[in-house]
Amino acid sequence: MNPFPPAAAAIIDAAIDDYRLLVPPEEQTPAGLTDRIGQYLLSSGYAVRPDVTEPAR
Repeated sequence: MNPFPPAAAAIIDAAIDDYRLLVPPEEQTPAGLTDRIGQYLLSSGYAVRPDVTEPAR
C-alpha cells in the first residue's frame, strides 16, 4: 500500500467542508460527497483509482 500524503488528506477535508457548506442538507448524499472528493483530488493532480495490489474482497 502506498503512503497516504498529508496534502491529500487536507484536500479531502476541504472537499468535505465545501460540500457541506454549498449543498443544501436535504440534497446531500454519500455519492455526491464522494464525487466532490474525487473532483478535488483530480483537480489537485492526484490520480483516483483503486489499489490493484490488494486482492478484491
